Amino acid sequence: MALIEFPATVRQTATDDPVRLTIFAEETIRELPPDQVTERLNPMLNQVRVRPEFTIYDFGTYGSYVAPPSHDRVHGYNTLVEMNLPYTLHVPTGMLFPIADGQGVINGLIQTRKIWTDLAQGSNSVEAIADEQPLYYGPAMPVTPAVPQDPALGPWPRFTGSNVELGQDTRGIFRYTQVRLFFNTEHGGVNSADQSEAAKAARDGAVKLATSLAVDIVNPVLDVYRHITGADHIERLPRYQVTRVYFADVNVVYESVGLEGGVGSAVINRPRREIDRFAAMLAAGERPAPYSLLLQSSRAALLRGQLLLGVVVAFQAQEMVIEAGIRRGLQNQGRTEAEITTQLKACLSTKERLTVLSLTFPPNPFN
Repeated sequence: MALIEFPATVRQTATDDPVRLTIFAEETIRELPPDQVTERLNPMLNQVRVRPEFTIYDFGTYGSYVAPPSHDRVHGYNTLVEMNLPYTLHVPTGMLFPIADGQGVINGLIQTRKIWTDLAQGSNSVEAIADEQPLYYGPAMPVTPAVPQDPALGPWPRFTGSNVELGQDTRGIFRYTQVRLFFNTEHGGVNSADQSEAAKAARDGAVKLATSLAVDIVNPVLDVYRHITGADHIERLPRYQVTRVYFADVNVVYESVGLEGGVGSAVINRPRREIDRFAAMLAAGERPAPYSLLLQSSRAALLRGQLLLGVVVAFQAQEMVIEAGIRRGLQNQGRTEAEITTQLKACLSTKERLTVLSLTFPPNPFN
């Protein structure tokens, strides 16, 4: 059914300034009397917000175990951090790996557990390892989705089955890995029975510190696994799903659900100016400048904690911006593409291009 645009204004609260917008509605509404048009459009406008109502990044609760785990369960350390990865690390469940710092000093242990999801009910759990090749579960029995698939089931084919997994899986579809990290922290004043503001702040600070230390441990673990196995899809995450922090010496546990990126009010649409620019670029065959995409990739790497990668990619983007500016400057002087390329090849380093080539034409070639 055809949709048409109706101009309107909304306020989220009585004290807000009105925001002008366009609402899309069925074309037949236009044929109704004005009071009926208003009656039909008002419920739609009531569904619109001009800013998010909330964003939840995580929530959790503190407590203590009635029967605390034995000292052996935390392997002699006073802190346990448990987190979920959207990948499957194919290492034996329950195996302990000592973690050393850059000086070779052991400062903790990591233990992983492979967990099947409800899409893979009935899958096997045997652990085995061969010297020179990976091993596989059998019998593998995938169950294909109905075709066509109900759109409400999401964008991905809704496979189920047993003893199967999705190749290059970054969402933990059929199974994922739970990581347990054991190490020591200083966490005075975190007694769970004390409900004073000072005690609450101490608990929150201790959890934040333990989580930060756990991330510092697990990031290089993922780097090493990726390097050894060649599993390119295993990358550092911008935010880790920490589900439990336990301080064994004081029997204080924090259990939580973390939400990467947060969950909040769903976006209806991007602003019209962005959509108009989106449409114009597509219609004109225009593509984003490579340096712009590289800068976005650099920011994404920084969010994942890959500082070196972020800097390298950003430097590549900078080199492209410098070369594009020099090309424009030389083109404005009437140089041919062949001449420009020859000059650029003669000055390959960024320093030479900034201190030699860029001085051969008027200022601001990069604007």
